Amino acid sequence: MSIIQLLVKASGIVWATPIIILLLGSSIWFTVSLHFVQVRNMKRQIKLLTKTTSSDTGITPFQAFCNTVAYRVGVSNMAGVATAVFLGGPGSVIWMAITSVLNAALSYAENSLGQVYKESQDGVYTGGAPYYMNKGRGWKILPAVFAFLTAATVPLLAPAPHANNVAIAFNQSLGIPRWVCGAVIGCLLFLVISGGIKRIAKVAEMIVPFMTLLYLGLTVVILVINAPHLPQMFSDMITSAFGANAVYGALIGSAIMMGVKRSVSSSGAGMAESVGPTSAAEVDHPGETGLVSSMTVFIDVAICICTGLLIMATDCFNVVGTDGQMIHIGTGAEFFATATQADISWVQASINTLLPIGSIIIALCLVFFSFTTNMNHYYQGEINLRYLFRNCDVKVRSAAVWGLRIVMVVCYFTWAISDSSDMWALQDLACGVLVWINVIVLLTFSRTIITLYKDYQDQLKHGIETPVFNPEKLGIKGAGFWMEHNKDKFREVEEKMSH
Repeated sequence: MSIIQLLVKASGIVWATPIIILLLGSSIWFTVSLHFVQVRNMKRQIKLLTKTTSSDTGITPFQAFCNTVAYRVGVSNMAGVATAVFLGGPGSVIWMAITSVLNAALSYAENSLGQVYKESQDGVYTGGAPYYMNKGRGWKILPAVFAFLTAATVPLLAPAPHANNVAIAFNQSLGIPRWVCGAVIGCLLFLVISGGIKRIAKVAEMIVPFMTLLYLGLTVVILVINAPHLPQMFSDMITSAFGANAVYGALIGSAIMMGVKRSVSSSGAGMAESVGPTSAAEVDHPGETGLVSSMTVFIDVAICICTGLLIMATDCFNVVGTDGQMIHIGTGAEFFATATQADISWVQASINTLLPIGSIIIALCLVFFSFTTNMNHYYQGEINLRYLFRNCDVKVRSAAVWGLRIVMVVCYFTWAISDSSDMWALQDLACGVLVWINVIVLLTFSRTIITLYKDYQDQLKHGIETPVFNPEKLGIKGAGFWMEHNKDKFREVEEKMSH
């Protein structure tokens, strides 16, 4: 058995029923305990995006937002959705949406917590799961294990389906050899990640709004053209999601599993993968970052739903039954008659029904989606590597970071030319292991997270437009950064709160 086959088998073990219960259960818990934070604060979330506060060590909330969307919106939103529909039927899109909405509360929890325990290192703000495990709980071994697993899996394994699907897309649309695509994009990726979080944030700020609006626009046009097919499509999605569909009813278990899998791998909520980039935001209260990051989950799920609607409205999808036999074969393109696995070509075929250059458009969208996601895969690895080497000389830490950059590019090239069938399993394994650790840790921080939310809301109710975090007042230990950062603002806040 090869190493990749072992990793695929391990992925199947990690992604069993218990992890679904853990994810959905914890998401519901934070949704209820935080008073549906992800849907009750839309006006405030949008307002926070207009803030332009930054510093030499931090980035603006909008840059943090774009950075998080850049991470969350990737190949999982396109090829990943196609895979979910192939294995779980149309109902998997419904479960993906349900999970994503609930996971937005989980995103609030982990990203606000990441801000609480962040610190300044080598001239930039740094934070993440290992930091709140260490500074918030005083643990030593678990943070180190988590940091090692993240540094070893997220930048090296998670980009696998991205590199693979981008190479396939350009090969099928323009005839570019996969190795050429892998080499060129790998080099471009190296140039961006070599500039650190500042350069990553600037690139994300330029790309994210454009690529998101383009994809949403294409979806709207295709849905309008295929309007007569929409009632049946939505009926199939809803009935198959809950086992009531005559054709797809037997796939309800697969629909739930695939929906949850793709939601987590796409949004990263529960894995702490977005915590590093959002910890770099310049804010006065962790609650701000929590609200902005929870909003990004809705952008992510919107793109996922768009993909599902695209391929189903144009009948550019197949569905495989539990016995391995096809129970639906698409008529949107000739190759569906023999298609035995899902990839980006399904989405390309759906766009081709509208435009003859649809394959090229999707290839370009995909390279933007995946490129920005892979930038943040790298940054998450760097943050955790810096945690592991935080007590070392700056030259040693710098050498480790540069080593990670080189190894990631080599892995990217390898995944671009590898067999596509196992690529999603590699990403699922990386996601699953981190979810198990991080979500359980988040649950132990429930009181702190709820206290943060209440403090932020209380200050807003007292007319404080920009709430200020005072960890001493809230009895939160290990957050010394904030006592220095906000020291000049405490008195003004206390005066307003006393009135």
